[in-house]
Amino acid sequence: MKSKKNKIIVFANQKGGVGKSTLCILLADYLAYWKKDVCIIDTDLQQSATLQREQDKQTFGEEEPYSIQSFEVSDPKTMQMLMENAESQDGFVLFDAPGTIKDDGLAPMFIYADYIICPFEYESKSLSSTRTFIQVINRLRQLNPQMKAQIFFVPNKVDARMGTREELELWKQTDVEFAQSGIVSPPVGYRAQMKRVNTYIVPLPLKHAVYESFRFVVKSILR
Repeated sequence: MKSKKNKIIVFANQKGGVGKSTLCILLADYLAYWKKDVCIIDTDLQQSATLQREQDKQTFGEEEPYSIQSFEVSDPKTMQMLMENAESQDGFVLFDAPGTIKDDGLAPMFIYADYIICPFEYESKSLSSTRTFIQVINRLRQLNPQMKAQIFFVPNKVDARMGTREELELWKQTDVEFAQSGIVSPPVGYRAQMKRVNTYIVPLPLKHAVYESFRFVVKSILR
């Protein structure tokens, strides 16, 4: 396999509200802090990363730690061109995917990805949507044998202190199930400050929440 000068990482799940955009921003912040070249391609319909950057400029100024580019993607041809351009970029290229991944126009995003980060929560609707996500990705692999993306499942908003014995056992069973389709990272802890994420720096409370998960994912990618 020829070496690549970048890593294309797609943040995606079938369900919105699992922290996809937030974790995408936080990973970009972390990579910039570690002096890595990084950019975000924002294709989420809500444009969360793009809007957050515009707001952050009022607080942190115009000197951006990394770029955020916004694109509306509705057809495979446009997405194909976007992904081909992403392959020519240096460093880490993070894609914030839309909240639904069944749109045919998104297929090239997953076909070209090196890694897919799928945040999920240990609750029934999130787990159901994640299983649907796995089915869609598996179908894409069948139709596109060249697809090479490795999936990281990231348990998000986890507070183990609040889980009952039965819930903790269910969490373990879920990890075993998802590990059959990818790699389950250490969990991201619940923090109220997640709602105050910005596109310049990682606030100290959030560093503690995401450190183990991000360290595991980045070390696995760079291995």
